[in-house]
Amino acid sequence: MSLPAPGDPRREVVADGAVSLLVPDAWETVHHPHDGVELVVVEPEQDGLFRANLVLTVTDVAMSLRDWQVGTESYLAAHLADYVPLDAELLAVGGQPGLRRLATYATEDNRSVTVEQRSTLVDKTGVTLTATTSTLAWAAQSQLLAHVFASLVLDPDAAGRRSA
Repeated sequence: MSLPAPGDPRREVVADGAVSLLVPDAWETVHHPHDGVELVVVEPEQDGLFRANLVLTVTDVAMSLRDWQVGTESYLAAHLADYVPLDAELLAVGGQPGLRRLATYATEDNRSVTVEQRSTLVDKTGVTLTATTSTLAWAAQSQLLAHVFASLVLDPDAAGRRSA
């Protein structure tokens, strides 16, 4: 697993130019797999182990960041097996006020995974980058995932045009 270098062609630009981020070398990318999901990035197959993934969603949000995230937390708790919130904090996401959430849950095949989300709201456009990995692999992948989160760039002007 290698970190993408600045200027690397692996910078993905999505949501009509409103969002961009660096993705890990050799990870598979899928654009627009369904409504609201702009990008899915999945690590290479490793002998049946859980494949870490990144999911970028860009959706219209007609409420405050706080209310949106309270609703998101309720949804996650109701829909993910053995969901345990570990941490939440306010912080900048792509240069905008946002929230970081850390939690664990069990997959359908009962694997423990850890999920970190960074969410922000720009002109009624909600942007969330979610990283999910095996709980046992979280520490080993934390530097890579931190690099991806730090590479997130939001263009508020493009986001505003998108929601208009």
